[in-house]
Amino acid sequence: MVKVTFLAKKKLRYISVSVFTAPLGQVLLFLFAEIINLSAFTSNVLAVLIATIPNYLLNRFWVWKIKNPHSFRHEILPYWAIAFLGLIISTIFVVVADSIWSIWIALNIANAIAYALLWVAKYFILEMYIFSETKQKGR
Repeated sequence: MVKVTFLAKKKLRYISVSVFTAPLGQVLLFLFAEIINLSAFTSNVLAVLIATIPNYLLNRFWVWKIKNPHSFRHEILPYWAIAFLGLIISTIFVVVADSIWSIWIALNIANAIAYALLWVAKYFILEMYIFSETKQKGR
């Protein structure tokens, strides 16, 4: 029988959060761009802003099992800084894709590629700096 370590379980939970929130962001992007007919830029901004909220909450409470009160300075602000970086990169990708292909699937693919590029780095930033046990104890 394979013993699954706490760290392995945490990584699986992190993957699971992404399996939920990435499609949420994609559906929102499609909804705003294709159904509501907003610009690629506006659609991506709204999709990222909305999807970031459940992503933060699921990562904090389920992946890292943090129960103490939220810290604006140590958690929320840095988390949204990472989200803002993702927003900038994904918006550039989405706007470029829209200018080249001008079809919704290109927007979704561009958005997904941008976030895939940041996904691994985000895990390590969350693990070492934002939700680290040392940071949690030092508050």
